[in-house]
Amino acid sequence: MTLFNGNLGGDQGDQLAQTALGTEIEISQASLADSWKRSSSFGLDPNGKPVDAVISETELYQSNQKNEYITQFVMPELELLYNQIAGTNFMVAYADSEGVVINALRDEDFKNSDAGKAVIPGSIWTEQYRGTNALGLCLHTGSSQIVAGREHFFHRLGNLSCFAAPIYNPNNEIVGMIDATSDASSRQHHTLALVKLACKNVENRLFTDAFEHSLIISFHARHEYLGTTSAALLAIDEHGFIDGANTNAKMMLNGLNLSHKRHFGDIFSIPFSNIITRLSSNEIIRIHDVMGSAVFMAMKESTTKRIVDIDLQNRSKAPNIKLLPQVSQADKKDPENVKIKRSYIAEDAGLKRHLLMAKNALKYDLPVFIEGARGSGKKATATELHRLLFCEQPFVEIKCNLLTAENYDEMLFGEAGRLAYFQPSSSIFSASLLDKARNGSLFLNGIEALPIVAQKALIQVLEERQEAQIDQGKTEISAVFSSSRLSFTELKASEDLDPVFLEALQGSQVVLPHLSQRLDFRLLATELLYQVSPSHKFSKSALDALQKRDWPGQVKQLKRTIQMLLANAEGPIIRAEAISGGTQHKSEELTPCVACSNSPVRKESCVLIKKTWLETGGNVSLVSRRLGVSRTTIYKHLSSE
Repeated sequence: MTLFNGNLGGDQGDQLAQTALGTEIEISQASLADSWKRSSSFGLDPNGKPVDAVISETELYQSNQKNEYITQFVMPELELLYNQIAGTNFMVAYADSEGVVINALRDEDFKNSDAGKAVIPGSIWTEQYRGTNALGLCLHTGSSQIVAGREHFFHRLGNLSCFAAPIYNPNNEIVGMIDATSDASSRQHHTLALVKLACKNVENRLFTDAFEHSLIISFHARHEYLGTTSAALLAIDEHGFIDGANTNAKMMLNGLNLSHKRHFGDIFSIPFSNIITRLSSNEIIRIHDVMGSAVFMAMKESTTKRIVDIDLQNRSKAPNIKLLPQVSQADKKDPENVKIKRSYIAEDAGLKRHLLMAKNALKYDLPVFIEGARGSGKKATATELHRLLFCEQPFVEIKCNLLTAENYDEMLFGEAGRLAYFQPSSSIFSASLLDKARNGSLFLNGIEALPIVAQKALIQVLEERQEAQIDQGKTEISAVFSSSRLSFTELKASEDLDPVFLEALQGSQVVLPHLSQRLDFRLLATELLYQVSPSHKFSKSALDALQKRDWPGQVKQLKRTIQMLLANAEGPIIRAEAISGGTQHKSEELTPCVACSNSPVRKESCVLIKKTWLETGGNVSLVSRRLGVSRTTIYKHLSSE
């Protein structure tokens, strides 16, 4: 396996980049020349008109049914791509493996153009009918293509720039293509990169969905690329056999035959059993393949499952690969039939370090104290730590604000009282909260609210737990978590808390950062959105808008905001306009854009657009329909504020 070393000097790196670009241009020009020859062989005339090939409505319906499984992964990416390249006179489209357009998103300018009237669902864009074009050339070569301006075979298409890339399934077969088209004068070199990124995201989703019963492991020569689409993916069963590899993995492992079933140990120098525990703990490891090349490796959460079940003994024995969806499409789209597994997000560097220290403390039977503001996720943090180390044992929460001097004894020890808890071998049966926590985890939520008498009772429980560790070599309660909105220093200064009680709870501390300060805010927001609605997605600008807020209500407020955004969402993409639309402005406070302020006509139109946008609750599509202007025009006026 040969891996690229990115640590090159400036001149050498520039020369290498120029050489690579030159080679790419030569290959592209050769492909275009071949395409022109093929187009001529079909009897097409460059000065003529492309064949307006469109399948029937019945055939289009059948194509939609056939591609429904792929479409569910493509459409969110298509929506996001549309938002990313928004300009004037542009469109994005998804075509199937036969060159038939399944769906297209077009702005008003493009929709009314000749090209816009040609690129419609059901239209066929193979070279046989349309000559040299990006979709047709991409389908023929199996690689991403740019066909700009006069590179099109037909002169009628010479004012357009087209960018297309293929989508491959886990069997290395083209299952579709994504195309972006705009007028040639606004050609942007980064557009193809965005198209390729969209296709790669779809491929990764197809891969993780096909191998939903397998462990998905990512690796790359550089650890900072593990979370990107450049990462190689391997699907591995519970015994360490490789079920599948994505395109990147096959390229990186070039020279190591993956055409037949191979074991992890056949490819890498470390046995699978030696690293699975470390990977399952979200650790990034550095290992070598059998040819001596070093890579960084991490566990990747499945897009479909979102969280990897690390209990290998209980893993399903179902077949590891499904080339076609085993669940009906109706079930996949019905929220009640989809079980969403929650994933705890902790990519913030400070939080990650605290969690690692807490895990180490739990291994030595030390308590863990979790500090954080209301709604910051204290219980979720305790639950995640419990899952990592004691996933099969019970997790019992005691809400300290519900305990009073009158009810604490019954709440903690049950009707049978303390005797049943401290002498469980007696004939007295107990089913108290503390009894339920035996051999599991006890979570004291909000200890600042505990009355003194309850603290003293819990001191007995905690001391009894310590004695059990010493005398019997095992614990009555495996793990103890506690939480508070106050810091441990503030708790020690409080006259309402027994110092002995606090001493018994002292061990490792996890401090949850304020939501607006978390470095993993975007990942957290994306995960919360997925938990509420897997079919929706944030645009980049929407995440930017959310991240700029203060969030005094922490994670709970963020989740509530996401629920409100979903309630008002029109499509699968939540955009920034819906978020900023929540800001209340009075119509008389509206001011025109700087570019519109010098023209009375443009000034009036600008204010009308902004006023209508506020009246519709930030619904750009509805503004477009009401005023008869393109969404691009609306975005321009709104972005100038």
